[in-house]
Amino acid sequence: MAVLQIAFSLIHELFVVGFVGFLLIYVWFKYKYTYWTRKGVTGPKPSFPFGNFNGVIRRKKQFFQPFCDAYFEYKKLPYVGLYSFNVPVLSINDPDLVKQILVKDFDSFLSHGMSPKPNDGDPLGGHLFNLYGSQWKSLRAKLSPMFTTGKLKTFFPLINKVAGEALEYSDVIYEKGLSLNFSEFYAKYAMEIIGSIGFGIENDGFKKETEFFKFGHEYFQPSSVYWTLTRAISYFTPGILEKLQLNRTNPEINQFFYDLVRDTVNYRENNKYSRNDFIQALIDLQKSEKASGNKGFKFTFTDVAANAMLYMFAGYDTSAITGMFMAYELARNPEIQTKVREEIKCVLAKYNGEITFEAQNDLTYMNMVIDETLRKYPPLRALFRRCNKDFKMPDSDLVIENGTLVFIPIQAIHMDPDIFEDPERFNPERFTPERKAKMHPCHWMPFGEGPRKCLGLRQGYIQSKVGLIKLLTNYELCLDKRTITPIEVKVASMSTAAEGDIWIKLRKLENC
Repeated sequence: MAVLQIAFSLIHELFVVGFVGFLLIYVWFKYKYTYWTRKGVTGPKPSFPFGNFNGVIRRKKQFFQPFCDAYFEYKKLPYVGLYSFNVPVLSINDPDLVKQILVKDFDSFLSHGMSPKPNDGDPLGGHLFNLYGSQWKSLRAKLSPMFTTGKLKTFFPLINKVAGEALEYSDVIYEKGLSLNFSEFYAKYAMEIIGSIGFGIENDGFKKETEFFKFGHEYFQPSSVYWTLTRAISYFTPGILEKLQLNRTNPEINQFFYDLVRDTVNYRENNKYSRNDFIQALIDLQKSEKASGNKGFKFTFTDVAANAMLYMFAGYDTSAITGMFMAYELARNPEIQTKVREEIKCVLAKYNGEITFEAQNDLTYMNMVIDETLRKYPPLRALFRRCNKDFKMPDSDLVIENGTLVFIPIQAIHMDPDIFEDPERFNPERFTPERKAKMHPCHWMPFGEGPRKCLGLRQGYIQSKVGLIKLLTNYELCLDKRTITPIEVKVASMSTAAEGDIWIKLRKLENC
C-alpha cells in the first residue's frame, strides 16, 4: 500500500511539473507571438506551437506556401510578419524593398540565415552558399573565375557527351514503346553532368543504378520524414539544430561524397592526372593557396570536398527542375515546341549541324522559353536572409533587429498577375531581350539577386538546353496521360517537384 501511495504521489508530482512546464512554454510562445504586433507589423495570426506553419508540419502545405499565401493576402503591404514556430520572420512583398535588402544594403543581410558550422557534424556544409562575411567574400572571389565564359567553354564537351548518352537512353525507351519519366530522366541527366564535371567521375547512370545518383538525389529530396523535417527546421528555425547539435544532412550522404572527393584527389595526385573540370579547378586552387602561404585565406581538402558539393547544389535543381518543367510546357504547347525546334535547326545549320558552345549560346527563343519556365517553376521558390546588424527600413519606423530572418517569396512574386499578366499562361514572349532589359530586377529572380546571386546560373542554362536540343532534333514531345495536369507540386518537397512525376511520350520525327 505504501508503495502505491509513493507511486501515485510521484505521478502527481510529475504531472504538476509537466503541466507547469507546458504552461510556461505556452505563455512564452504566446508572448513571442506579440513580437510583430509590438513593432506595428501586420500578419496572419500564429498558433501554438508551430506559428504560421501548422499546415507544413502536418504535410498539408508545401514548405514555402505560408509565405506565398501571406503575400497575396497582404499584397498591398510592403512587408508581413510571420512566425516559424516561435521565431519571427519578416516576409518582403515590395520589389523595391527586396532590391534594397539584396543589393543596395546587402552588407546588412550577408547570410542566407541557415549556415551550419563546417566540420561540426556537417563538414560538407562549409561551401560558398552557407558562408558569409569575410569568409564568403574571399571564397567568392576565388571561385568566380571557375564560372567564366572561358571556363564554361572547357566544360562544354563533358556536358555534350552526357547529353549524347541521354539521347541514346531515350532511343532505347522509344524502341521499347515506352514513355519517358522526365522527372527521373532529367534528374539523372543533371546528376551525370555533376558527377563528370563536379566530381571527375563517369557513372554510366543511364544504363545502371548508381550510388552517386542515389545519394545525390537523397541529398536534395530526402525520402525519410526525419531528414525532411530536419531540412525544414534548418530553413525555418536554424538555431535549433545548432543548440541540439543535430546534423542538417544525413551523415551517410556526407561520408559518401567526402570519400568520393578524397579518392578522386588521391588518384589524380598519385597518377599526375589532370582534366578540364570543376574538381580540378578546386584542386589547383588548394595547391596555389598552399604555395602562396596566404594566412588570411585557407583552402583545405575539406573545402575542396565542400565546394564540390557546391557544384551539385548550384547545378542540380537549376537544370533538372528547369529541364523537366520545360519539357512539360513544350509538350502542352506544341506551337512553342515547333518554334523552338525550328530555331534549333536554323542555328545548328550555321555550325555544320554541330551542337557547340557558341551554337547553344545563339538560341535566343529557347532562352526565352527557359526564362518563362523559371518564372512559373523557380527551382529556388524563396530566399532567406539573416539581418546581421540593426537595419531601419526606408520610409518607415520599423527597425529590423540583428539576427532577424527575412524572407523573399520568389514564387509568389513570379505568379503575381499585377506583375505578369495571366501568370498561369506559359508565354515566352514575356522574356524577349527588350522586355527583359526593362524588367524590374526583383520581379524575376529565379537565381536570387545582388552579390549573392547564384554563380552557376549560366551553367544551369547550358545544361538545361543541351539535353533538350538533342531530344527536340529527334523527337516530338507529347504528354503521357499519367502526367497530372495542371501540375501539382509535391507537398513534402523543399524544391519545385511534380506530384506523380512528368511523363513524356516520344514521337520520332521524320528526316531527323
